[in-house]
Amino acid sequence: MAPTNPVTQALRALTDLALPVSCAACGQPDDQVCRGCLDELARCLWFGGPRGARPDPCPDRLPTVHATGRYEGALAAVVAAYKDDGRRDCAPLLGELLARAVDAGVAACPPAFDILVRRNGPLLVVPVPSSRASVRARGDAPLVALAAHAVRGFAADEAVVADALRSRRRVADQAGLGARERAVNLEHSMAVEPHWSEAVAGALCVVVDDVLTTGATLVEAARALRSAGALTVVAATICATQRRNTRPTSGREDGRLTSRTDVQPTHNRLRANVEPIRVSQSAGVV
Repeated sequence: MAPTNPVTQALRALTDLALPVSCAACGQPDDQVCRGCLDELARCLWFGGPRGARPDPCPDRLPTVHATGRYEGALAAVVAAYKDDGRRDCAPLLGELLARAVDAGVAACPPAFDILVRRNGPLLVVPVPSSRASVRARGDAPLVALAAHAVRGFAADEAVVADALRSRRRVADQAGLGARERAVNLEHSMAVEPHWSEAVAGALCVVVDDVLTTGATLVEAARALRSAGALTVVAATICATQRRNTRPTSGREDGRLTSRTDVQPTHNRLRANVEPIRVSQSAGVV
């Protein structure tokens, strides 16, 4: 796991003391996510929980992907604020949404479910790697923190975070690139860290990312893990973009959180010690 820069950590702590909390989506003061944006975020979630999603066109060798909702509106704003604007206070909320997608992906994958039932794991939950430049700029690797939230409730022999992937070379900024350009940009850009090689060989890996767009990132992550001997690779994301006709494989298009004070994981039966997630009056998950 990439360590958090202590200077960055200290500055964030000072900023939290000096500035009032504002909504990560709309900027309204006094709430981490205001009531209106939380309701809008809920409408971005797919009814009935996470589901399989794939981009159109779908790249070859894309692992099965489960996502919790659509990358739009308040959900997109909170994801961007967390990743790019340093809003790490949103990690519990986004981590819970990622956990739902992980649970759905595991439940839909018989080998993964078998590992949990027979306790012959653990599953490796592998965050997509941040570039070294991004880690230096942000002071941390935001997906690693979300992955840590996503495995809470699993026993240590059931699922663990495996920060096993690294960038082998510099890649161009993905923004504005088409599906084919992204695939070429990322091709053979990742590798498994040598000290993770033994653990990855023969393992079942769940690759996690924030957003499914063209699928190029997940294809490359899966390729690197398979090249290191991973037996099965599936993927989970918080949300899936609609800009490229990303389509769910089943279910309705609307979603809603039933209560601001009762946000439940989708597949509690998969986890050893899951506690219900509660949303405080300031809309922060506690």
